Amino acid sequence: MTLATKAALFNALLFPGWGQIYLKKYKNGILIIIAIITGVLSILWSVAQATIYLLKLAPFKKGTVTFEAVVKLAINAIKALDLSYLFLILLSMILLWIFSIIDAYMVGKKEIAKFNIAADQQSASPEA
Repeated sequence: MTLATKAALFNALLFPGWGQIYLKKYKNGILIIIAIITGVLSILWSVAQATIYLLKLAPFKKGTVTFEAVVKLAINAIKALDLSYLFLILLSMILLWIFSIIDAYMVGKKEIAKFNIAADQQSASPEA
């Protein structure tokens, strides 16, 4: 498996940005990871805010908190969200993930090309 393929697979299978970090492009990798984490936290924050709002409207009575009630609350909170906002965040995260896979693959290809050029120059130079 080539360096480029490994980097792209790290991005595709593990987490966006890991391929860049694998290729020692730390700045790009960390920026991608921060952007993805920000998107995830933004979605979670929206769900938490909607849940808190619903709990203020209809709080649980003592002794009535069950797993089923919590699941219903979470479903109602998700239904109350602005889905266009969440869709935009999710779409941005997916596009960033695709970009990170392609970027890691391309950077890996460049690294392989640099290595091949250096090896060719070293083998072409006369030995003293």
